[in-house]
Amino acid sequence: MTMNYSFFLTHLCLCAALLSSCELFGGGDTGPGGGEVVWKVENQNTLTVSTQPLINNGKVYFIQDSQLKAYTLETGKRLWSTQLCSTVRSCDYSRAILHNDDLLFIDQGFTIKAISKASGVVRWSTQITTDATEVSGIGSPVMSQDEDYLYAGRRGYVLQVRKSDGAVTRRYPIDRLVPEGVSQGATEPVYSPFGDGILYVPGSSFDRTTPGEERYRGNLFAFEALTGELIWELPVEFPIDDIRTEQPGDSVLVSPPIYDIEVTESSIVLLQGKAIVSVDREKGTINWVNNFFDSGFDVGLAVDDQAIYAASIGTYAHKLDLTTGEELWRRDIYYSNTSIPTVQNNRLYFTNSGGGDIWVLDTSSGKTIYNKLPPGYKTDSHDIYISSLGVGEGYMVNVGSKAVYCLKVP
Repeated sequence: MTMNYSFFLTHLCLCAALLSSCELFGGGDTGPGGGEVVWKVENQNTLTVSTQPLINNGKVYFIQDSQLKAYTLETGKRLWSTQLCSTVRSCDYSRAILHNDDLLFIDQGFTIKAISKASGVVRWSTQITTDATEVSGIGSPVMSQDEDYLYAGRRGYVLQVRKSDGAVTRRYPIDRLVPEGVSQGATEPVYSPFGDGILYVPGSSFDRTTPGEERYRGNLFAFEALTGELIWELPVEFPIDDIRTEQPGDSVLVSPPIYDIEVTESSIVLLQGKAIVSVDREKGTINWVNNFFDSGFDVGLAVDDQAIYAASIGTYAHKLDLTTGEELWRRDIYYSNTSIPTVQNNRLYFTNSGGGDIWVLDTSSGKTIYNKLPPGYKTDSHDIYISSLGVGEGYMVNVGSKAVYCLKVP
């Protein structure tokens, strides 16, 4: 009897080990050092969701099937869901979800909403505009925040919205440094994290006022957030090689749209056209420009205290020295990136939007630590990762084309 019981236990353990590696139990496509799927939630509707999931205090918040949902991070237990808009409609206008201790904040273009972390109840919903031209054509925005206010960009202005009740308390106009009749959009205002109360606003526009001389414009503004006073403004222009001539050294002055910015203690880093630009945060002057890139940028910018990381809409991820702009490494990522990257624990995480896979790179060398598609891709090539990758607390969460996936950090 003892022999049979021991055999039974051994057999049971072997079966459990085999099953735990199957997709049914969240395993499957594992790589060295982790990266396995621990749980997933199947999509009911086929929608493209780009909003980055938010991981906070053992929970993850994400948009799926026109709903904002909360799940436990470790076990994938559903806590609540809240309908954001009509069924079978995309509700992922924001590229990121902001939060404080009690609330989640989502920018849906025409409206901004605050939602209870605990229950999913909508605490307030503020209609910002009914004019589609104020929210169209400027990409999916990212809000910024301080302790009391949200800052949200639109075409022609930036809003200050009180977090306690959703009241619009200030507008920062950005009808500057562009010809009359040209509308300038602000997709990503950034409130300074260094306690100086400054709001930095990138502006982009396309000038059609002179036929045959249509041009993009990229400007940067610094406002005193409390008063709305303009501190400085900068047309971000720099020369590039003039491909229209064969004369060596010929150049033309350009000012491409600004797609993404990050604020450091001393500088503001911009992704601008095919260039990465550093601006002095106090003076509002250009420190350096690196435009020796094969392709342009959309979003895809992250910084730490020493370096800049950018994944392009071409085929490369780059690391640059924060002070000099010197390129330290580049890594072929095969397809274009239009997602928000994350730098944590000496690793660069992002979803390769053009390829549908997750990448994790070593920040010191650019070496690939992890690069995989969802487990279901083996039998269904439409099963891919789509949203920007939420990273934190030892997990990665992505809203894919077929399901929301939660994976262990490799």
